[in-house]
Amino acid sequence: MADAPCRILCTGDLHLGRYPSRTHSRDRAWAVDHVWEDTVSYAVQQAVDVVVLTGDVVDAQNKRYEALGPLQRGLRRLGEAGIPVVAVAGNHDFDALPCLAGMIEADHFHLLGRGGKWGTLTVAPEGRAPLQFVGWSFREAHTQRSPVESFPDGRLRDDVPTVGLLHADLNAPESVYAPVSLDALRRRPVSAWLLGHIHAPSLRDDRSPLVLYPGSLQPLDPSETGTHGPWRVEVAPDGDSTATHLPRAPLRYEHLDVDVDAMEEGAVEAAVTDAMRDRLRAAREKGPTPQRLVCRLTLTGRTSVHRAVCDLVETWPGALEVPVEGSTAIVESAAARTRPALDLKRIAEGTDPPAVLAQLLLAVRHGEEDEPAQDAWVAIKEACSAVQDSPAYGPLSDADDLSPDREALADMVQRQGLLLLDELRSQTDAAPHK
Repeated sequence: MADAPCRILCTGDLHLGRYPSRTHSRDRAWAVDHVWEDTVSYAVQQAVDVVVLTGDVVDAQNKRYEALGPLQRGLRRLGEAGIPVVAVAGNHDFDALPCLAGMIEADHFHLLGRGGKWGTLTVAPEGRAPLQFVGWSFREAHTQRSPVESFPDGRLRDDVPTVGLLHADLNAPESVYAPVSLDALRRRPVSAWLLGHIHAPSLRDDRSPLVLYPGSLQPLDPSETGTHGPWRVEVAPDGDSTATHLPRAPLRYEHLDVDVDAMEEGAVEAAVTDAMRDRLRAAREKGPTPQRLVCRLTLTGRTSVHRAVCDLVETWPGALEVPVEGSTAIVESAAARTRPALDLKRIAEGTDPPAVLAQLLLAVRHGEEDEPAQDAWVAIKEACSAVQDSPAYGPLSDADDLSPDREALADMVQRQGLLLLDELRSQTDAAPHK
């Protein structure tokens, strides 16, 4: 058994003190402290050897008292099970986590790298290979210097594998959040790097050394799509490391595109609810089903009921729910990117304003460069330049050209032109006839 690998349960970016946004619910099941409790229970049930926290355990300094209770309760349970906890502080809790560490009665909680100086700790689980941890913590909210520059190569044991803990920005040299390069991490005598700061789970390198962003336990806003949960990392006596994601988060955000091309109003609603149901069932097939799937919907396609669709999507956020076998999919936000189903060739046969606009849209669609189209392109580019040159974009003056390319502009012109054409025709139809 002494040759058995050391088993680590790892997570980063708990942000205790925060509640996920735009869930349209205040159910405690989605609270970060509840997911932390579940993770502690899992660690105890599986009898892991070490729990690792890679920074931003606390959301901010002013939330440390809110985080104290959940953190201390979890650490107490882990301590009673004989499971040590090793952590580093991140940019959000650079001050708060050291403060909490002094308030918590837990001898098995080890905060490494205080004050921006590397610290080490060796754990020796009974019957398993011992393991050395080396970690660095933020001492202030921002730092542009790579902590790897001061890595303590000469102070590490060479008779046991080493796992490095960092809260850092990988391959982002201009970052103010401890930028590090993958190449620099690979050159250190470390079997695995466990990183914090990026909320999306990501195994950046499965070779030696393994480089892992475990991500956040629970997604915190609609930008954090996909599965979340802790990782199980095993390190063998020879340093060989493996990582397995455990998607246990009860909440999941998803961006869902629904094509409603040529559909009527009733069919649009059915297509949306079917898509939400299918996404929830697909999530079930890949792992533990989230109890709540929060969807950001985008409807696309050409439809004769474009106006009705625009009105319809405004009623869905927080109201449209689709239950599936104990789970629920709900709409967080919805946007209609549909286009009116218009016969441009027929409309262009006239001489009225809708006909002139239809002629221009046809010219743009087919890449024609007649005089009206050329004049339109000049006006479009001038409008884009005026926006880009506005004071609001002054800080980005040194960046590359921010204007969209010709293809993107053409798509925008088509989309907005069709909407304008639909509005012109509705006004024409509504005008009294003399």
